[in-house]
Amino acid sequence: MGNLVLTQQRDVALPPGDVFGLLGQDKEAGWLFGADYDAFMVGGLVRFELPVNPADPQSPTIEAVGRIAYLNPPHKIVIEQQVPWPGRVSCTMTLTNGGRGTTVRLGVEVPDDAVTWLLRQRGYDPLEELAGPSTIRIGVLVSKSGPASIFGGTTENLARMAADEVNADGGVDGCRLQVVIRDDASSPDIGAEQFQRLVRADGCRVVVTNCTSAVFPVLAKWARKLGVLLVHTPINEGGRFSPSVVRLGERPSAQLRAALPSLVAETGGRTFLCGDDYVWPRVCNREARRIIEQLGGSVVAERYKPLGTKDFGDIVEEIISTGASLVISTFVGSDEAHFERQSHAAGLRSRCRTLSMAFDESTRELTGGIAAQGVYSAFSYFQEVDSATNTAFLHRYRDRFGAGAAPLSSITESVYEAIHMLASSGALRREFDLGSLSAAMREQRESTLWRSARPAQGKAPLFLAKAVPHGFTIVER
Repeated sequence: MGNLVLTQQRDVALPPGDVFGLLGQDKEAGWLFGADYDAFMVGGLVRFELPVNPADPQSPTIEAVGRIAYLNPPHKIVIEQQVPWPGRVSCTMTLTNGGRGTTVRLGVEVPDDAVTWLLRQRGYDPLEELAGPSTIRIGVLVSKSGPASIFGGTTENLARMAADEVNADGGVDGCRLQVVIRDDASSPDIGAEQFQRLVRADGCRVVVTNCTSAVFPVLAKWARKLGVLLVHTPINEGGRFSPSVVRLGERPSAQLRAALPSLVAETGGRTFLCGDDYVWPRVCNREARRIIEQLGGSVVAERYKPLGTKDFGDIVEEIISTGASLVISTFVGSDEAHFERQSHAAGLRSRCRTLSMAFDESTRELTGGIAAQGVYSAFSYFQEVDSATNTAFLHRYRDRFGAGAAPLSSITESVYEAIHMLASSGALRREFDLGSLSAAMREQRESTLWRSARPAQGKAPLFLAKAVPHGFTIVER
């Protein structure tokens, strides 16, 4: 079945050049006119509000992310949409009224995946076909909407890529591996609902997720209740042992110890702590306070904002007023991008250093190369890591998704690694055994054998990196 194309058209009493110049400038106009453009060039990242029904000017909107695929000023721009579903959005300006006016035609492709996604957001759940006896399903819960949506498209691509690689290598226990993707919308309530559907409707006994720690606790509760395995892959605050939960990502203490000695020594360590208001930022900042004081620094303030905040003016002003020499940010996703843009605009880069605990390649790109420049972060994977395994991995990824595909990061690549871990564990079988699979995953967590992209050098190292206009520079490891 081909994609459905929905359009909206209106006449504007301006010539095409003037209308084209409004792209990214007219927030009231919405669509691509109110979009946030990282760079106005082919390949540039675009974040915009997409109408649920393009034919209705009063339609509610959803947050979307894509890249400029075609640019012909002042006549046409085409966006290859990546989040919350892959598709295409176009805007065409045609001269009318003897050169004094313009017909603006906006169009959006609505693929089958988009129809499914929209139905699920409204409580209608199209059923997956039942898995055959020769198929093992893994659920993958990603954030395709909400503040963490910048990770969603790449995560989905990498999950499918990992499953295809496993199947090309013979599958698992004589079976084909299949991933089933659902969206947690960066919301605990929706995440819980979609997790239950992955288990009860889709038949998944294992769910892999790189959700935020704001969503994670409710998923862990349901994993224990339903007797399935939840594999949480990104940076996280740790926690108590549970046979139903395996957490793979970097811990705050390791990230901070990789970054703070040199940053406190350079700046004197007069530190401002700020972040989103949920468990992971608070654990990070508690650990940061302890390490900073051990290193001879001090904390001048600690502030939090609700997840989904866009205006950080008051925090930026307070950072300036306190004379902080070091900022530690635990904002996440689009929140962090907004915070760093506003920090850059206020001149903070020349006043202090910033260590961002969740500043990965996707967040750097959304922030924009110039605004992101100088921000430090620490992860066990950056796509700039120089190793044979990573070079081969990047070639496979770009061969499949194109040279302009979204960048990779620890937060997204960790899902790819988790699926390979599960497949190579020897315990992922048609007859599900939670205890055996959980134990095998914990054992592999410290192994070099499962790593398909990260350097295979014993326990995964942490890299301290600094953002530059087109990526990161590894500072030390």
